[in-house]
Parts: sequence; C-alpha cells; structure tokens
Amino acid sequence: MIIFNNINKKLKKIIIIICLSIIFVSSIVLVKILLIDPKTSENKIQKARDVYENEEHDVYDKNVSEKLAPLAEANSDIKGWLKIENTPIDYPVVQSSSENPLFYLNRNYLKQKDVNGSIFINAFMPFGKNIQNVVLHGHSMRNGTMFAALLKFHDINVYKKSHIINFDTILGTGKWKIFAVFKTNTLEKHGKIFNYLLPTFNSEKDFFEFIYKIRIRSMLDIPVDITKNDKILTLSTCSYEMPEFRTVVAARKLRRAESEKINLDAVKTVQNPLMPEAWCKTRGRKVPEFPSFEDALKNGDINWIK
Repeated sequence: MIIFNNINKKLKKIIIIICLSIIFVSSIVLVKILLIDPKTSENKIQKARDVYENEEHDVYDKNVSEKLAPLAEANSDIKGWLKIENTPIDYPVVQSSSENPLFYLNRNYLKQKDVNGSIFINAFMPFGKNIQNVVLHGHSMRNGTMFAALLKFHDINVYKKSHIINFDTILGTGKWKIFAVFKTNTLEKHGKIFNYLLPTFNSEKDFFEFIYKIRIRSMLDIPVDITKNDKILTLSTCSYEMPEFRTVVAARKLRRAESEKINLDAVKTVQNPLMPEAWCKTRGRKVPEFPSFEDALKNGDINWIK
C-alpha cells in the first residue's frame, strides 16, 4: 500500500510539472504572439515610415517618385504608400507576381515572415495608368493594425474624420475621396458573389454599372460624383460577420484642381443596403431588391454620374 502511495505521489508530481511546463511554454508563446511580434512588426514599419518621410537621400530613380525611391531600392515590389488620417493605416504598398499572388499575405515589405502581412495590390492586376480600379488587400488584425480600421468606416462619425485616402505610387502622388463602404461575401454558399476586383471595363456603361453595384451595397450614402474617366481605389479586408466575408472601402481619385472637400452634412447612413443573402438570413431579413442599372438610370434614381 505504501508503495502505491509513493507511486501516486510521484505521478502527481510529474503531472504537476508537465502542467506547469505547458503553462510556462504557452505563456511564452502568447507573449511572443501578443506583444513581441506586433512590436517587432511595428518597429520595422516605423523604419519604413522614417525613410519615406525623409526627403534627403542619395538614391533616385527617374521611374520612381523621389520619396519612394529608397524603399523601392530595398524591394522592387514596393509600388506605393497608403495613408488615411486619424487611423493607424500608414503603410508601404507592395505587389507580388501573379505566380505567387499571396506572397505578401504573411510577409512584410522586406519579404520577411510576418503574421501581419503587408498591404498589397492584387497580383493579377497589371499596375499602371490604364487600370481604372486598383484593388488593395490587407489583414484586419485584432490589435488594430493593417486594415482593421476599415471595419469601422460604416460609422458615419468615423467616416467624417477619415474620408480622404492618400495613396502615392511610383506613378505619382494622389488623393482619393471615399464614396462607399460595404460588406460582401466571397463564398457561393452565402449568396451571389459580387466581383469587386475588376481592374478594367469594356465600356463606359460597364464602368457605371460597376459603380452602381457598389453604391447599392454601401452602408453610407456619400455625395461623391463619378465620371467615365475617373479612377477607383478599392481597399479590401477580412470581415468577421461570417466566414470569408469582406469589408470593402471604395474611393475615387481627385481630379486635377479638384477640392478635397465633401459635403459631410449630406452623408447619411443607409437603412437597408444590399447585403449578402446569408447575412440577411441570419438576421431574419429579406434581401432588398434594387432595379437594374438601366432601369435606375431611366427612372432618374442615379444622381452621382457627372
């Protein structure tokens, strides 16, 4: 009996030691994931910001804007810099090859492994002057970094503070007015998929119809007009309403000599925008019906075409 008691005591000690070891290792892993890794990632991004904001440098490439030149020298995949005031969004923008389109999903702008990933241009988009809709992807990190701020842009007060996007690229500087914020699904089981990733359009009608499909989904009604020659910037990030949902922010580039001002008093929250079928079903709602683009145009329902 004494022998069995001693064995039980030893077994209990071993179990306690194993449990404490697991707790200790788990704590170290959590500290690394929650504190060390985000801090390391932010420090690297801050170095890039310092380089980008420093105009005094020796490296210059006539094909790259002066501020981006040092970063492009370090990594030729760097195509621009994205910044939205009053948000943490202030990052270099990269683009990988179409052979490895998700390369930057878990790598930073220096091509190093990083759970935060990077803000990156859709790899299947031939980035250049002829692209009418430039699509940028980025994670919505739980710590609020990368594109996490986009999840709040349906809030009219958040929008009013951050309605202008600064996106400088190797093709030049640019400011963009946000005109829509919407949620969409990417899985067929959640309903019909809206392809917001289109880079170019075959006709003026196709382009305006694309904008119409964005606007009927927008959670905000924003008084920003669109012309057939305008360029669109689309920011896409993971949303957590349902698996593989996306929150998307669409902006229109400022025209030459155009003011940044938007009539913010006229911005309204849309009560019943077009949401994914699965989203509506889980909330006991019917999917709202909207007329076709052609019918909406004939009925005078479209007032944003200039």
